[in-house]
Amino acid sequence: MKTFLVFRVFILPLRPILIEMMVSKKDRLIIRAATLFAENGCKAITMNDIANSMGVSKRTIYENFTDKASLLEACLHYFFGHQEFDIEQILQSSDHIIGTIFKMLENTSKLFFQLKFNFFNEVQKYYPEIYNNTVEIYKQKHLENTEKLLQKGIQDGIVRQDVNPLIIAVLISEVSVMVLQKDIFSGYGVHKKTAMHNCMSCITRGMFTEKGMQILDAHIEEYKKLKKL
Repeated sequence: MKTFLVFRVFILPLRPILIEMMVSKKDRLIIRAATLFAENGCKAITMNDIANSMGVSKRTIYENFTDKASLLEACLHYFFGHQEFDIEQILQSSDHIIGTIFKMLENTSKLFFQLKFNFFNEVQKYYPEIYNNTVEIYKQKHLENTEKLLQKGIQDGIVRQDVNPLIIAVLISEVSVMVLQKDIFSGYGVHKKTAMHNCMSCITRGMFTEKGMQILDAHIEEYKKLKKL
């Protein structure tokens, strides 16, 4: 539960005194560093920047983290700890796999929109070991969750029998990276949200049965109504 609370502070900043009450000094360092890394990228931010931003000495940071790499890794675990908590809540609360898939995609999109463009590319380039130990592991978990959902969709008659769950799960994952992380449509004047919606509509409509299409259309109509509120 602590991981969830700390990351929520990062996503929805609270007054400093509330942060003092909720988390330890080490957690506050992670919160501040996570914010700076997200806004500026992991390459540009130094330990001096983090120390100055918090009004502490670099020694204070090094008492909790051996170097910038270990601090960055802790921040990534907080990012994904939040993601995993939210996905678990989605899996428990959704009535059918269509709503679950779209909520998972929306949750992932929110994370990418909060991060500096090419954030994960920087991590991969300058901290490859950390990237493999955090980002790649999370991507694999996300892939496995999506594949399981598609398998359940086939059992429930929502996804077509001839669909290969692994192939579609990989397709959804790679399209998400292509649109959200690499932002390949920006050069054509298309916003990431619009591109993501169009790509996922094409993928999902191609894999659903008639029953699945009826649920999808109802889900889209409900989503439109909620957006108008």
